[in-house]
Amino acid sequence: MKIHFEDLSFYPYLLGSLRYLMVQNETSFLDLLHTLSLFSMKDFPEASILAALKVLKKRGHKEAVIWSGGRRTYYEIFERSIILSDFLLELGAIPGKDKLAFMSINVPQSPEIWYACSLLGFSFIPVNWRLKSQEIKYIYEHADIDIFIYNKENESEIKNAGLNPKISLSLDEGDENFYEDVIKDGRKKFGLSEKQDVEKRIEKISESLIMKIRKINVEKNVRRDERGGDKVGIIVYTSGTTGRPKGAQRNMKPISAMLLASSAAREFGIGRDDIHLVVSPLYHSAPFFFAQLTMAFGGTLVILPRFRVEPFFEAAHRYKTTSTFIVPYMLYEILENYDKLSGIYDISSITHFICGAAPLSPQKKRDFIKKIGNTLYEFYGSTETSINSILKPQDIEKKAESVGKIVPFCRVKIVDDNGKVCGVNEEGLIYVRSPFSMKGYYKDKSATDEITFDGYITAGDIGKIDQDGFLYILDRKKDMIISAGVNIYPAEIENELLKHQAVKLCAIVGVPDEKWGEKVKAFVVLKDGLKVSKDELENFLRERIAGYKVPREWEFVDSLPMTPSGKILKRELVKKDKSL
Repeated sequence: MKIHFEDLSFYPYLLGSLRYLMVQNETSFLDLLHTLSLFSMKDFPEASILAALKVLKKRGHKEAVIWSGGRRTYYEIFERSIILSDFLLELGAIPGKDKLAFMSINVPQSPEIWYACSLLGFSFIPVNWRLKSQEIKYIYEHADIDIFIYNKENESEIKNAGLNPKISLSLDEGDENFYEDVIKDGRKKFGLSEKQDVEKRIEKISESLIMKIRKINVEKNVRRDERGGDKVGIIVYTSGTTGRPKGAQRNMKPISAMLLASSAAREFGIGRDDIHLVVSPLYHSAPFFFAQLTMAFGGTLVILPRFRVEPFFEAAHRYKTTSTFIVPYMLYEILENYDKLSGIYDISSITHFICGAAPLSPQKKRDFIKKIGNTLYEFYGSTETSINSILKPQDIEKKAESVGKIVPFCRVKIVDDNGKVCGVNEEGLIYVRSPFSMKGYYKDKSATDEITFDGYITAGDIGKIDQDGFLYILDRKKDMIISAGVNIYPAEIENELLKHQAVKLCAIVGVPDEKWGEKVKAFVVLKDGLKVSKDELENFLRERIAGYKVPREWEFVDSLPMTPSGKILKRELVKKDKSL
């Protein structure tokens, strides 16, 4: 989608964001464009590599990645990405054409694999490491994957899927680590030694890679313009809460990447001195974005394999991390364990807890700022539309029910069932137009058309915009319950239920009913050591919401089925209810 600047107020904001970006990167405007071409996954190999070399002269010796087993500088990561790129080309990879899938828990090799994709012009496809063989096979075949890099933990599922990529490569933290053997062999091949000057070492292997790419381009007749235009940089498969996952395609040009990076960094306060704690799965679009954004500014990533509440506290304390991206259930865990763990670990260095990807209870937002401080930034967005609004700490007390104000460069309109644009506080489907939205679903034009309206895209959420310009998410259209002809929004009931001191998590769904069409059912997870009856919860809700919204059925469960991004799989709950 094109960038629209009808509103002149965009220009001061644009200039301010660019200035922020240049100050943080200690660079000129032209150098900035070159730098961001690397992260846009769009430019020709020569431009990307030369841009990276220019950046490395300023931050090459700085730590880029920290994990339980060690640390790597930007120079080390780039060197490893060049070696990996060379290895893939030797095995027949075609720059500018191939698609590379990566399936793994969070590992320190992730950034170098991203870099390699950028340098070679591959389309990058992150794959959920929790998937089973049939699900993996679907994405592999649907996305036309050529290269598959995976964690040894997933080897049995990948073998069961019967994949046959042009190139496959496994990595492991143990002794038998084929990926690390590739890096060691590559260092020997290029004659690299720690005694050599690191800048000259990097320049030497970079020049070799450029020459190899040029040679392959001639042999394979790969035109230079095939790296531009409609080339897709990344395909992110949605979590599939409503069926088969769909591949959201992104192909951002350097100017769009620059605008996204500058506005996001400025809004969230991310800069070159940040130490970003990675605990959410990097195959998901949001943690992937914030990790890349941190590195684009020369910050440091502290990578944990997965989220566990005490290791989170311990890592934040040990490395003095300054920011993190978490999903709501992680925030709930942090809140619930804060009193116990804050006496052991100091996490006050984190000034930016960034939360998104699923609905966050207004009460939990207030609890968070009261207990931990004014450090919570919630955003609304989707894989399809990127970041659309941000609720900042200073607005939480008064506007906790909202998801914040619309971000610059993004247009949002609320549309009713008749296609009419709604006014202030009128409810309807949320549509977004943004230069950062996806290109469309890969090989699925009908699904793309289904969510598109007059150049705008919807993620299927129902909402409204108030008189102060704050956006509210009322519910997902597909989750809405219709009982006796009346629309009931589960999110409203869930938000009230989560205010009860005994309730840890809950999900409201509609289940079939002969008389009413659908009736409201609640699934509830209680906090450890606390008990409450359904009658108590019913009375609690009747004091807060209309009687017809109070659940008619209740089920107390130990846990709720969730996607790794923290979205509750309500269809699984409905399916379970039907089988009873």
